[in-house]
Amino acid sequence: MTSDNDGNDKHETIRRAKQELRKRIRRAMKELNDQDVQEQSSKVWQRVFQLPVYQSAQTVGVFLSMPHGEINTDGLIADCVQRGKTLYVPEVGKNFEHCDMELRKVELDEDPDPQFHKKWPTNKWNIPEPPGDMPVLAAQPGELDLVIMPGLAFDRSRNRLGQGKGYYDRFLARMKSSDKTLPLVAVALSPQLVEDVSIPVAEYDQPMDMVVLPDEVIGSLEA
Repeated sequence: MTSDNDGNDKHETIRRAKQELRKRIRRAMKELNDQDVQEQSSKVWQRVFQLPVYQSAQTVGVFLSMPHGEINTDGLIADCVQRGKTLYVPEVGKNFEHCDMELRKVELDEDPDPQFHKKWPTNKWNIPEPPGDMPVLAAQPGELDLVIMPGLAFDRSRNRLGQGKGYYDRFLARMKSSDKTLPLVAVALSPQLVEDVSIPVAEYDQPMDMVVLPDEVIGSLEA
């Protein structure tokens, strides 16, 4: 029988290990210049575009990238628009202190701009978010065909290390559906793959179905 103290000690050990790994990966990401990020991002998207699960998905949850420190999602957004996919994007807005997030449906014009998000307001992290005049249509369980997942680091078991706020952990827990599996395809740049250690995981951490990197794809997923 495990005592409460043993459980608390385990959680604290995992928390500290995650924090140390975050520091390490953030240092490595700072070594990439803008050209490195753009070149690696393009390679990742070319791999994503070839995935059957992406090609067949009609409703896709995507993230809008930060100005620095992660893969650039502009190419993904443009491709989704050109293919006529329905997009859902994160909104944190005033809920950032509660670490709560929704994925909101993007309402586009008949002749949509592939870079529509460049005109949107930005949040405290300078990430674009849906404008206030766009209808509030949040994704519901069973509604999404695919989620393209961000992350700070990944390992070869497809475990994910986030930024530490738990936005996606809570979102994915709400998205569980009894009649439809939600495919999770993570995307990352080369320094974000951890080779020498396994990412520490807690009971609420959900592994990815696939991790797409510039030079390889880890995992597989049927469309």
